[in-house]
Amino acid sequence: MYNLDGKKLLVMDRTALAACAVKRAKELGVKTIVANFYPTEESPSKQIADETVDIDISKTDEMLALIKERGIDGIFVGWTDSHLPFYADICEKAGLPCCGTKEQFDILSNDKRRFKEVGLKYGVPTIPEYKLDINLKREDLDKIEYPVLVKPADESGSRGIKRCDNEEELVEYYKALYEHSKSKKILCEKYMGECKEIFLHYTIQDGYCSLSSTFMKQKAVTEGSVASSAILHVFPTSYVDLYRKTTEPAVIKLIEGLGIKNGIVMFQGFIDGDKFCFFESGLRMGGEQFYVFAAPLNGINALDMMIEFSLTGKMTCGDAKTQDNPNFSKSCVNYYITLKPGTITEIKGLSEVEAMPQVLQNATFHKIGDTIAKTNALDRVIYRLHVMDDTKEKLAETLCKISHTLQVLDENGNDMQIECLTYERAYEMLINS
Repeated sequence: MYNLDGKKLLVMDRTALAACAVKRAKELGVKTIVANFYPTEESPSKQIADETVDIDISKTDEMLALIKERGIDGIFVGWTDSHLPFYADICEKAGLPCCGTKEQFDILSNDKRRFKEVGLKYGVPTIPEYKLDINLKREDLDKIEYPVLVKPADESGSRGIKRCDNEEELVEYYKALYEHSKSKKILCEKYMGECKEIFLHYTIQDGYCSLSSTFMKQKAVTEGSVASSAILHVFPTSYVDLYRKTTEPAVIKLIEGLGIKNGIVMFQGFIDGDKFCFFESGLRMGGEQFYVFAAPLNGINALDMMIEFSLTGKMTCGDAKTQDNPNFSKSCVNYYITLKPGTITEIKGLSEVEAMPQVLQNATFHKIGDTIAKTNALDRVIYRLHVMDDTKEKLAETLCKISHTLQVLDENGNDMQIECLTYERAYEMLINS
């Protein structure tokens, strides 16, 4: 890695994930400056930065003046799709390293429809889509087989997604989404039912595409039914060899065809029998932070590589070609502590959970006093724990212990966890991934 001591990194993200990047950059000797328009108490990244600036990052001229005034060496965005167009514009005008262009970000991060169109061009399988627009023509509606999944093309984090079981639900929800959508692009796709959901992360280093991690999403069960929210992301998935044999060549052609040279690219899709089909991608760091596991297991840290790239335009602190191995040697999960609706009034057992040697990291998204709304989005997650153990059996025991040690209580003293895990339930999810 280049010597980063004293270099200045501008972080344009307010989140708990961004705080992880700020913390790591400081450990590498980098001076961190966080810029956004949120007050410090609403910006975890500002709370630990060396300096903070209250500014709207969409105001390019003001951002350029800030960069010149503070002698900024690089910009780190991280995890928020909506920041990427501003990031590309500012980096281009300031002459700073950027992991993508506006066009690349649009295709891979900000427009699900464009991603599907480009994916098909390179042979990447995507979820079948029904032709539909705001005119809701009778001939288009008559071709639809229910249930379907309706979602905005310009949102992420599972926001705005709804299953519609009949035409009345579809028409009502389509109109509501259209009214609130900035892009006015709404997707109506085949509902994939109980198909398994898979995620892939690639590290692109000097144009070489390296598969860094694979994991499977396991959904929470609440009140006897399956919720759409994740409870576990299980690393690695047992489907990695099948994917590499059948689908990876087309995915790599897409990445190379778009001209991406350095960065992290995510793909999200379903496994339908022995076939893969994708519905979303992202040219950015993945919220699951796969590098928390890859760093101790493979000796390569994607966050370090992206911090270094932001400041120097190079990724030298790891060699993806020789070090990446998506078949992690230990059993790993992101454990999402997702909450039922209510107001968080008391939290018990958190310090005990964080002290467990199997818990590598905890990202915190809510605090006492916050109210959890009834939504399917990631907004209901209070903690995302990175947990690693030697075997699936040991990991199931650890997850069960965490679930019963931690308590998040509402105003009536009820535990708000959407699902408390048993050993049998945890082990079943691990072996079925």
